[in-house]
Amino acid sequence: MRNCGKRTFENIDKSRIDAILKGLIDHGSHITGINPWDVDTRDHGVLLRGEWNEESSKLTITVTDAAWYVPRGKIWENIESLMQTVQEAA
Repeated sequence: MRNCGKRTFENIDKSRIDAILKGLIDHGSHITGINPWDVDTRDHGVLLRGEWNEESSKLTITVTDAAWYVPRGKIWENIESLMQTVQEAA
């Protein structure tokens, strides 16, 4: 499965970026690059790309790949959950 779409999240400042990256690493992800970040979740072939616009405080997350059997909705459910946790913690 390639290119499972992208979503943009608002009100993302530097502290939230740091929390997101830490959360991904704490859950076993391997991250390369610095804005944009390429994330290998090491979970069912799910690969992500994050691009942050500091001026507008927007983070765009693109799911660039996943194993064929992983439901697209489940991927976004997990991402939305992480983003909600980050927003609530701020």
